Amino acid sequence: MRELSDADPDGRWIVRSGPADDCSLTYRKQDLRLFSLSSAEHSVCLERLARRNTGWISFYFVVTGEIEVSDRPRRKIRHIPSGHVASVRETPGKRLTIQPSSSWLALHLPQSALRQHFEELTGHPYLQEFCLPPTNFRDGSAQDLYQILLQALNILSASPMEETFVLARAYYQLVLTQLYTKLPHNLAGVFVSSTPSDAPREVLRTEALMRDRLFEPVTLKELTDAAGCTERTLQRLFRTYRGRSPMGVLCNMRLAAAHHAIRNCERTSMTDLAMKLQFSNPARFSALYKRAYGLSPSRSMRLNRREDFETSG
Repeated sequence: MRELSDADPDGRWIVRSGPADDCSLTYRKQDLRLFSLSSAEHSVCLERLARRNTGWISFYFVVTGEIEVSDRPRRKIRHIPSGHVASVRETPGKRLTIQPSSSWLALHLPQSALRQHFEELTGHPYLQEFCLPPTNFRDGSAQDLYQILLQALNILSASPMEETFVLARAYYQLVLTQLYTKLPHNLAGVFVSSTPSDAPREVLRTEALMRDRLFEPVTLKELTDAAGCTERTLQRLFRTYRGRSPMGVLCNMRLAAAHHAIRNCERTSMTDLAMKLQFSNPARFSALYKRAYGLSPSRSMRLNRREDFETSG
């Protein structure tokens, strides 16, 4: 258990049951720069408590046994039964209870990677977090993803150091494409219709105003007027259908616009870009951007300009 805690410093692991003469645990983890993979097989009941918000999302494939996911702040409990996969967002206090005689494979991805890939594929801002409900992976496309990850864990763990990064990048692109185009997640409709619909008209009206006013100040009162409902109703609808407040969605839209400008190497300073998108505090803009995309806006701009120069050269 000490070795397990060392391998996973973001979680606190506890043995919950099992006689002393029947306590077996096999655990593997492959940490890569772009993502990580882990697998385990154990005879006892294990519990993992997330220590902090890592900004990562984990996908647990339960081969045998069952995983119970408890989110105390939201008072929600989910079960991932044998033969199913589901996503789990790494937030403080998130508790996994893994039943005895369980085996599982997990993919761990930074949410910034999911966000970037979504926006590049669809051209739409990442309005809500990726959520994969418990899905059977014994057949169909989910089985394909499971086999890809199993193969990646075996090949990457046996590959020389100089080959690991190249192989990891190839698997990374393949896994992201599989996640977004093959599995029944909550954002799948955007890939089919190219519009973020499936929400009440109050939400869609509000988002239409947000898109029109990305570069102008917008108040919550103006948003509720556009929606045609009360502030309380609008807050509830956005929490239900977007997973965050109206102002949180507007912030995401503006961050996506900033990312688009940086990706296209638009000639502007970070302060000017922040002010243009109504972020009055450039330091806060930089922190929000880094949380969303994994790099600071200034570093992202330098990398994109370098790539653009190398491509043109």
